[in-house]
Amino acid sequence: MTRSNRPLFLLALTIALVILSACLPESVTPPATSAAPTTAAPTTAPPTTAPPSPTTPPPTPSPSPSPTPSPSPTAGATPVACPSQNGGSASAQAQITAVRAAHNPGFDRVVFEFGPSSVGTYGLPPWTIAVANGFVGTSGRQVPVDGNAFLSVRFSNASTVDPTTGAQTFTQTDFHPVLPLVRHVKLIDDFERIMTWGLGLERLTCAKVTELAGPVRLVVDLPTPP
Repeated sequence: MTRSNRPLFLLALTIALVILSACLPESVTPPATSAAPTTAAPTTAPPTTAPPSPTTPPPTPSPSPSPTPSPSPTAGATPVACPSQNGGSASAQAQITAVRAAHNPGFDRVVFEFGPSSVGTYGLPPWTIAVANGFVGTSGRQVPVDGNAFLSVRFSNASTVDPTTGAQTFTQTDFHPVLPLVRHVKLIDDFERIMTWGLGLERLTCAKVTELAGPVRLVVDLPTPP
């Protein structure tokens, strides 16, 4: 390029740059938008309080039941059961001479009295007292006795009949005393020197039995209300 042409070239270059810059779009810089303050999430979660577990109170031990004392026997009360009782002497022989029944304060008393027999040694013969549901004689027949409860009084080596002569030595074998408890006294059976008496009672009560001598007696006491 010649030195004479250089100014023309520079002018043309300047004009071209002006035209080019006019054609370019204007660059718009968006205004800075202030960012909303961001609250940083806590890095540690707040402690969560669990709902309180239902507290189950410790079981209250049930009080041990106090032992119920057995009631003392009450006069005239109906016992659940009465054990059988027995006594006398296996070597003794006797004849029944009296049967009595009477009321005393707090009890009815039935007395079986004995005298000497024509055989053997005099004394209180073997006896047994037990609760009975009814009475059946040696013949197998039912023997009725008046009462709501019954006691059987059985004697061995004793009888209402003399063993030597066969004569009847005692005849008061069936009577109804007027007493609070004892309603009927009856000879049930008398066979081969085994003698059974039945006691008919208003209600069952256990007997207290006593052996006495001079004369020989078996005393049967039955509690009643005073």
